[in-house]
Amino acid sequence: MTLSPVVLVGRTARALLVSSLALVAIACNTPQTGQVPFDAKNKPVDVDLAGQSYSATEMLLQNTQQTLDMGRPILVASLVNVANLERSSNLGRVVSEQVGSRLSQLGYDTRETKLRGSFLIKEGAGEFALSREIKAISAKQNAQAVIAGVYAVARSKVMVTLRLIRAKDGKILSSVDYTLPMGPDTAALLGPYDIVQYRQ
Repeated sequence: MTLSPVVLVGRTARALLVSSLALVAIACNTPQTGQVPFDAKNKPVDVDLAGQSYSATEMLLQNTQQTLDMGRPILVASLVNVANLERSSNLGRVVSEQVGSRLSQLGYDTRETKLRGSFLIKEGAGEFALSREIKAISAKQNAQAVIAGVYAVARSKVMVTLRLIRAKDGKILSSVDYTLPMGPDTAALLGPYDIVQYRQ
């Protein structure tokens, strides 16, 4: 039996539609690879900042090299710009607040510290240690660890590093790295110093 041109066109259209839907389904189920998502105008799209902070906190706890005592405090400090450890921003403060919130939700004794870069000592090669000041504060509060972090501003994203550091000797117990797309909300949370870097 010879099919009419109309039938052939109809079957071809249906086949193309099925193929397109299959490709969409595959794309939707593909895990994220860390690439920055863009919108239709080729601009970075914001992600769930709290969700990212919560996941990073959970990874720090899961990967720690020692068992943490739920009854001893963990100090959480504002994230600072890796190019200048004395500078933080609304982004650095918000992320630290979210990290502290997740710790509290998981049952840990969390203490916020207003100290920023003043307690981090750059040792070179990207390594940081705790200052005598934060060690003294940790001893006074009987804190077992400090969560500190840095961020670096790139053109389309902000790269974040969080570290769980043992208070008594500064040993890094665990570390996690992740990126935040430079969407409008993320850009609005950055400080003037960060924006200057971003535009260069």
